[in-house]
Amino acid sequence: MRLIRRFAASSWLRFSIISSVALGAGACAAATSVPALAAVTGPPTVAAVNPSSTTPGTKVTFAVSCSSTTATSATLFGTTLGLPEQIPMQAGAASGDFLITVMLPSSIQPGTYHPSIDCSDGTSATATLQVTALPAQGGAQTGDGTTSTSQTNSGLAAAGLVLIGVGAVAAGIAVRRRSSGTRQ
Repeated sequence: MRLIRRFAASSWLRFSIISSVALGAGACAAATSVPALAAVTGPPTVAAVNPSSTTPGTKVTFAVSCSSTTATSATLFGTTLGLPEQIPMQAGAASGDFLITVMLPSSIQPGTYHPSIDCSDGTSATATLQVTALPAQGGAQTGDGTTSTSQTNSGLAAAGLVLIGVGAVAAGIAVRRRSSGTRQ
């Protein structure tokens, strides 16, 4: 009976420890899975951009979560991006959340941009957007050809055919031995 009690107690202790570790890991994962939040001027107001890294001439979505759920509007200041000075944002799914999707101009230079977003509750935040250069014109970047096996008369085709033939002969011998062993 004592053995059963000891086992039950140790199992409960083990379960408690594993549960605590799992809950702690889950909380850490949830805390670190916030997408590219920008530096904020009012602690509870946060801004984000998706994708956070893009090329000129593509669409990006800016989002802000104002510190007050009573905020009725938000404005993106797009001058640094080559966009209009003030861009009104649309209401999001939750109170105090706003978003806007804009097309970056094709003339925007590569670099890091920090457009400001102001909320009607008096708070503001900045989002961080990384603009990278467009790939060079021409064909697809596929490497320098050092691993290419498209050489003619390299002997690889002949070696492959030999290996296929050896495999076929070995399979025939195995089938013949098996069928002759079952007749006896």
